[in-house]
Amino acid sequence: MPTLSNALSIALSGLRANQQGLNIAGHNIANVNTEGFTRQKLILESSRPVVINNAVFGTGVNVTQVARFRDSFLDRQFRDENQLLGNYNKQSDAVDLIEGILNEPGESGLQNSIKNFFNSLQDLATNPESSSVRTTVREQGRAMASMFNQVWRQLDKIRDNKNFEILDDVNKANEILDQIATLNVQISSTEALGRQANDLRDNRDRLLDDLSKIVDMSATEDPHSGSVTVSISGQSFVVLNSVIHLEAVSENLGTREVVNVFNPVNDELIDLRGGELHGLLEVRDRLIPGLQSELDTLAGTIINEVNSVHREGYGLQGVRTAPPSDIDFFDGDNANTIQLSDEISNDPGNIAASRTGAPGDNANALAMAQLRDKGVLNNGRFTFEDFYTGVISTFGLETTTIQERLKNQEILVEHLGNFRESLVGVNLDEELVQLIRYQKAFGANARVISTTADLMDIVTQLGKY
Repeated sequence: MPTLSNALSIALSGLRANQQGLNIAGHNIANVNTEGFTRQKLILESSRPVVINNAVFGTGVNVTQVARFRDSFLDRQFRDENQLLGNYNKQSDAVDLIEGILNEPGESGLQNSIKNFFNSLQDLATNPESSSVRTTVREQGRAMASMFNQVWRQLDKIRDNKNFEILDDVNKANEILDQIATLNVQISSTEALGRQANDLRDNRDRLLDDLSKIVDMSATEDPHSGSVTVSISGQSFVVLNSVIHLEAVSENLGTREVVNVFNPVNDELIDLRGGELHGLLEVRDRLIPGLQSELDTLAGTIINEVNSVHREGYGLQGVRTAPPSDIDFFDGDNANTIQLSDEISNDPGNIAASRTGAPGDNANALAMAQLRDKGVLNNGRFTFEDFYTGVISTFGLETTTIQERLKNQEILVEHLGNFRESLVGVNLDEELVQLIRYQKAFGANARVISTTADLMDIVTQLGKY
């Protein structure tokens, strides 16, 4: 038969358990605004009973663990979507900048510069001997060339800046990998001693969330040690406390210097498929070079077509020997290098408006002006303006696609984040209920101890008689 001492022991176990429950509720409330904190819950079980004369008697309560409200599947899903969010964020930032550079449709964009140049040639065909009109043609040609240069070079600056952003993200990722490895050691050593490492695990989960926005990663936990193995693009970079750093390597590709991300162990380029780094590489290696290539095609075709017609005519200097002209209107061969030839820049009288050299002849100026409506690109299907409109339309469609994907991804990540927060976040109302619950239970167990002590005093007094 259990004694009063057993009752005292049972009440004491309840007192300790509920005291820990009060501590946990207080800890949850204190961290209600702590980023990445996971609410904790006291898990209790009844102590092993004793059997006396075939009768089973309870022996109190034990604290089995302090559990975190965490769902590893939800964490993995959140991080998978967070990688896409980081990717689209970087692409969206870039296309916003590019839109500002292109400024289309707009009065100061390249499309308007091309239109003004060919309008000036049409005016020259009307007044082939006018020095003021010739000056206007020269200045409109210079403005168009300058606009090509400006757009191409501004795109190039954005492209080069992506190298610095890649370096920055690589450094951030490496810092996070180091911290995760340190936490692996701390969690393993703490839990090896039979202690809970919930707050350390919260810090690690927050770091894994941060890492998922930068690179495509996965984390697998060892159930025995509690450490996580972190993989990036399918390659392990953190195992226990061992860390491999991402390596940003600067390489010269022709005349351009680019930064790529390598695994230093096998010296192989990492095939990044998500996160901010993937978005930066997409902008630097595909989006901007594609636009620059289209601009080069357009500028190169304008140079060749205008020069080809210009060589057929004569300037104000009069009749020349065949071929009629040895002066090009433009120098260069692409959007970066296009410029007025020195002869045109120094003397607009060299603009070859005439086909015969006769005063007032406008045939060559008219031929150059008519290039505006001539199909010269994509196998003769597009005029200069049609081609550039197509470039802008294609870019606009890609911009819309990226921005819509970003918007959808933001909604999805926010939904997953809110859903996860509803599971792991601290609810003050719930914690206050738990606080009252543990307080009442603590008081009840204290009352049991007090009552048992009174009974023990009575038994002691009875023993004296």
